[in-house]
Amino acid sequence: MSSYDLPAPRRITASNLPLASHHHGDEHAEPGVEVKVDNLEVQPLFDGSLRRAVVATSKQIPTSNDGHGERPLDEVPGIGIVLPGGLNMYYIDIAPNTEGALHRTTSTDYLVVINGKLSLLTPAAEAYHVKDGKATCGEPIETVAHPGDVVAQRGPMHALSNRTNEWVRVLAVVLSSNTNKVPVGDAGHRELQDQWLA
Repeated sequence: MSSYDLPAPRRITASNLPLASHHHGDEHAEPGVEVKVDNLEVQPLFDGSLRRAVVATSKQIPTSNDGHGERPLDEVPGIGIVLPGGLNMYYIDIAPNTEGALHRTTSTDYLVVINGKLSLLTPAAEAYHVKDGKATCGEPIETVAHPGDVVAQRGPMHALSNRTNEWVRVLAVVLSSNTNKVPVGDAGHRELQDQWLA
């Protein structure tokens, strides 16, 4: 694996400051603005082939803009992707020549490619089966996303891979969603559970 050479991302937070009490009756008074600049801590995941820096979390949508100063991060369950009922925003860095596992989460994800070429792998447009953690979809379809591209994921089975010799950096905005479901002919809908495939 090539050495990790991406700089730590920064978070710039702009917040309203409280108004002094002597402005209580002044409807034209506006609050000053506090701007904080933080270098985010990048944490290795698994064997170091993935690295993540959490930008922001919120346990609910709509979020609250109350307060200023340090904004604590909420604990995200599992491996830290989906915050049920809320939002999780993080940078994910993917090492060169790293293949991701097919998976599905109960979320709507917006992935903005910052550096490198991200390979989005998805099953083909035909139905397939999953048995004992393995899919019968054959070789996944590869769609390459370039810097500036946004991948909008609406609950599909997918994998994120890096099939190049350079690190890839993606900004992920993950929103908890209603249960994933698909129509089944005229027989109603089928719910799709979270899955990680071998």
